[in-house]
Amino acid sequence: MRSRIAFLAVMALAAPSGAAEPAKAPGVPSLPKAVASFGAAACDGYLYVYGGHAGKTHSYDTESVLGTFHRVKLDGGTTWEELPGGPRAQGLNLVAHGGKVYRVGGMQPKNKPGDPSDNHSLADCARFDPKSGKWEDLPALPAGRSSHDVAVAGDKLVVVGGWQMKGKGEKSVWHTTALILDLTAKELKWESVAQPFQRRALTATAVGAKVFVLGGLGADGKPTDVFDAETKTWSTAPALPAEGKKAMAFSPSAATVNGRVIVNTVAGPVYRLTEKGDSWEKVGAAETPRMVARMVPFGPTSVALIGGASPDEGNVAAIEIVKLAEKGTPVAAPAKP
Repeated sequence: MRSRIAFLAVMALAAPSGAAEPAKAPGVPSLPKAVASFGAAACDGYLYVYGGHAGKTHSYDTESVLGTFHRVKLDGGTTWEELPGGPRAQGLNLVAHGGKVYRVGGMQPKNKPGDPSDNHSLADCARFDPKSGKWEDLPALPAGRSSHDVAVAGDKLVVVGGWQMKGKGEKSVWHTTALILDLTAKELKWESVAQPFQRRALTATAVGAKVFVLGGLGADGKPTDVFDAETKTWSTAPALPAEGKKAMAFSPSAATVNGRVIVNTVAGPVYRLTEKGDSWEKVGAAETPRMVARMVPFGPTSVALIGGASPDEGNVAAIEIVKLAEKGTPVAAPAKP
């Protein structure tokens, strides 16, 4: 008996290390469908995703643009729950406030697959109450808007950038105003404020009352625009870091973690604005570079990169968790354009 016990003990010590692997860090299951240019928000421990483009790049129709709505628990969730959807839309975003999820604008194609493009920007706005499981219509935007972004600054929704697509044969109009919706007002209505740029394919995130507007077409090498939702004034922060000759500013993703602005560009790196707000530092990198993706905080020291389009792989379903370095690596400012 003793020899048998000794034999088993030796075999246990000699067993391959893979026989008892340590538990892997928790993640988030892949999206129900590979999608880009969609809406995403974290709300009360859940990740919500809405709509987006599930077809080939620059090919939009009533089948490739989605109106589906799902959620999954961020901490240990394994299955996506399908929720009541809405209008098919891409080029929108979701934000969360007071336990509810808000949806603003987006682009909706009217053409069937194979027909000429007929894309229209939506003025629709709505909020979803997880307790009732229902959408509630909100005041429409003054005009259709897509390829914009939305951030929550205090009790205000702030919409920045974007354009209005008017359909087949019509010229799109670039927006020159930001919009504010005060959620504490007795009567909800949108207020327009002049913005010092005309850009789309940008992203935004808020720190307190300040909304940082990051990237977008035409933003390479230019300072980051910052909107103060309390004073309704604009200022600037450092331009996004350069990767090669450009800052790769087209459709980055951003979030706020521990009061700091975090951004990821299609080049792959994840950057953080310094505490002084005078420069950027590298704090991580994506294994799968992606654009028109979304980012949400994942605990106090990580972010989740969601979906998007990879330059090499096309639309991505995987959700990647990136742990942020405690001490970042300083990054030189890009050359002025």
